[in-house]
Amino acid sequence: MEKLAWEVRPASPSGGAVMATVRGDLDRAARPDFVATLTDLLLAHHGVVLDVSHLVPQHSSAVHAFTEALTRTGGWPRACLALVAPEPTLAALLTASRVADEVPVYPDAAHALSHLADRPRVVREGWRFDVDPHAPGRARSYIRDLCRRWGLEGEVREAAEIVITELVTNAVEHATSPSVVEVERHGDAFRVAVRDYDAGRTGHDVPEATTWHAPPTSSPRGRGLAMVAAVSHTWGVLRHPDGKTVWAEMAT
Repeated sequence: MEKLAWEVRPASPSGGAVMATVRGDLDRAARPDFVATLTDLLLAHHGVVLDVSHLVPQHSSAVHAFTEALTRTGGWPRACLALVAPEPTLAALLTASRVADEVPVYPDAAHALSHLADRPRVVREGWRFDVDPHAPGRARSYIRDLCRRWGLEGEVREAAEIVITELVTNAVEHATSPSVVEVERHGDAFRVAVRDYDAGRTGHDVPEATTWHAPPTSSPRGRGLAMVAAVSHTWGVLRHPDGKTVWAEMAT
C-alpha cells in the first residue's frame, strides 16, 4: 500500500485557486485524512483542480470521499472542485457512482481550470431540523439563502419556500419528528425532499400523488400538501419502515 502524498501549487501568480496532485492508495483507513485534507484546501482556496492520475481506489465507495469533502464546505459555488485525468478504474467508479455529476472530470488541467467555476450537473445541500416550532421558519430562511447562491429567484424561490415550510411544518406538527431536508438542482429541475421518522399512523396518512385530491377548504388537514401540489411541477411520497419522505420538484 502506498501512503497518500499531496503536492499543492498556485493555479496562477495572483493566487486564488490551486492545482493539487495526490498520489497513493485510497482505502478505508486513509479516507478520513483524505477528506480532511481536501476539505481544508477547498476552504482555504475556494477552488481546487485535483490531478488524480496517480490515485488508486481500494474499494468502490472510495470515490464518495470527493463529494464528502465538497459537502463539508457547503458545496458550489462556495467551493469548486474539478478532477483531472483519472485512471480507467477510478474513471469508471466516478461515472457509475454519479460522483462525476457533482465533481466534474476533465482530461487535462487547462480545461479543468477554465471551467472550475461552472455549476456542476448536480448540486445539492441538506439540513436537519429538530422538533421545534421555529424549524419551518429556519428552513425557509435556509432555502432562501440557498436559492440566492444557486441563482434561483422569482417564482422558483417562492415555490421552494412554500414547499419546505409546509413539509417541515408537517414533520413538526403531525409526525412530531425531526426532519432531514435534501435539496438538489439537476438540469432544469429543483428538488426538495423532507424525510421524517414517524413510523406510526401519520406515516400512512399521506396518499400517493396519483390518487391524491385537494381537501375541501373547510378541512383542517391536508391544506399544506395542497400548497405543495399547487406550486410543484411534480411531487411524491417515499415510505420507509421508520417514516416517509415527501418530495417535490419545480422547473427552473
